[in-house]
Amino acid sequence: MLQTSNYSLVLSLQFLLLSYDLFVNSFSELLRMAPVIQLVLFIIQDIAILFNIIIIFLMFFNTFVFQAGLVNLLFHKFKGTIVLTAVYFALSISFHVWVMNLRWKNSNSFVWTDGLQTLFVFQRLGKRLSSTPLEILFFLNGWYYATYFLLELFIFLYKGLLLPYPTANLVLDVVMLLLYLGIEVIRLFFGTKGNLCQRKMPLGISVALSFPSAMMASYYLLLQTYVLRLEAVMNGILLFFCGSELLLEVLTLAALSSMDRI
Repeated sequence: MLQTSNYSLVLSLQFLLLSYDLFVNSFSELLRMAPVIQLVLFIIQDIAILFNIIIIFLMFFNTFVFQAGLVNLLFHKFKGTIVLTAVYFALSISFHVWVMNLRWKNSNSFVWTDGLQTLFVFQRLGKRLSSTPLEILFFLNGWYYATYFLLELFIFLYKGLLLPYPTANLVLDVVMLLLYLGIEVIRLFFGTKGNLCQRKMPLGISVALSFPSAMMASYYLLLQTYVLRLEAVMNGILLFFCGSELLLEVLTLAALSSMDRI
């Protein structure tokens, strides 16, 4: 039976597999001119989905309900999850086989059939162009920045008490941290609003604020009076968030603009 300490590892593995699945669904179309790479990504994606299903059943097998012989009760409680996962797995394989058959021998030309057109129409019903990966990044970034801000306050207190920190420099760094907080809150607010409401103006504001946000993170990474190793790691993560969100925001803006022309 799985130990309690191992469940976090299993859940982390599942989240990793789901993240890869989301990544392939979001960006594999960019590799339509490279069918071999796309095929490899599709195969790994299907294996990841299958592995996720296996993990789900292994976790079922390790429950006391299953070991007590109450399999029907377990299936009744989780039949929705089992059925949806199996259907998604079958649809994923079917879609991959279909797309690769269409494009394998025509990688240098743009292939667009009636079936793909139908999928496109259903996907665009209601103009749902919000980016799920972008929204996930905004959510994680919001919680991370809140933690970052509180840690930085304690770090400044630590440096002010134990290091020969000039008062003027300390005040400047704290004021800039408060300014950084305002920029980041506004950036995440407009980014989330623009993504969920599919509005180009809020997304554009968020994109514009990405540059001062990145400059602030770079300042605390390289230019403040004293830079601790912890701060270097923290600001490096912030720069990663900022760069990833900027890329996805630009792609979302491009999708919204292309939809306006249809």
